[in-house]
Amino acid sequence: MTLIPNIMKPTQIIKDYLNLSRSEQRGVVVLLFILLTVNTIRMMIPGEWKLDPVDFTTFNKEIMAFEQSLKRARADEISAQKTDNQKSGYKKSISGSSNEQSQQSKKPAFVIELNSADTFDLQRLRGIGPSFARRITGYRARLGGYERKEQLLEVYGMDSSRFQGIKRYVSVNPDRITKLNLNTATFKELIRHPYMPYDVAKEIAVYRKKKKGIKVMEEVQGMKSLDSITFVKLRPYLSIK
Repeated sequence: MTLIPNIMKPTQIIKDYLNLSRSEQRGVVVLLFILLTVNTIRMMIPGEWKLDPVDFTTFNKEIMAFEQSLKRARADEISAQKTDNQKSGYKKSISGSSNEQSQQSKKPAFVIELNSADTFDLQRLRGIGPSFARRITGYRARLGGYERKEQLLEVYGMDSSRFQGIKRYVSVNPDRITKLNLNTATFKELIRHPYMPYDVAKEIAVYRKKKKGIKVMEEVQGMKSLDSITFVKLRPYLSIK
């Protein structure tokens, strides 16, 4: 027996598709309204909107002119700077020597004499506090006085920068030096002097005892343990009276 397929009628198919719920029917109506609206708008609006082309020629010319003016202004500025630098360099070369001379000839506001100053006087110097002032006076006592202002560099803690800052404000009077009498000074007093090596002090003590005193300074200069450099440093502090 041959089976014949069940073919649905077109009217039945339409009926099945249209058999929708109320909410589905409303959705179909809204969708149809939207499609109708879109098609209506498309029909009303021209197919292509043609915009008139914008001419940028004038604008580009203005930009180029502005850039060229900036370049010219920058070139003029660089040229002016070079001219000013040349002029200022020439003026400095002329006035440099005169300024240095005027600074050197300018007198300091005060000058402190190192061999007579106390610790309060020394504290007037830039960078010299109470402890540093005591070091300067303490070293002065060991020396017997300063013979040159450069001897300040021998004070503990004194560096060249600090010395350069105060050297214009100090002076030295060598006449105030207390000299060391080689015939009467004790051995302890001899070795206490910063420039007196132990071997030299010992030789002086033995020599003066043997020779019953030192008569002339050449006797000290000829001692074996004393070199010429040490003698030059010691000479301002020695006496044989």
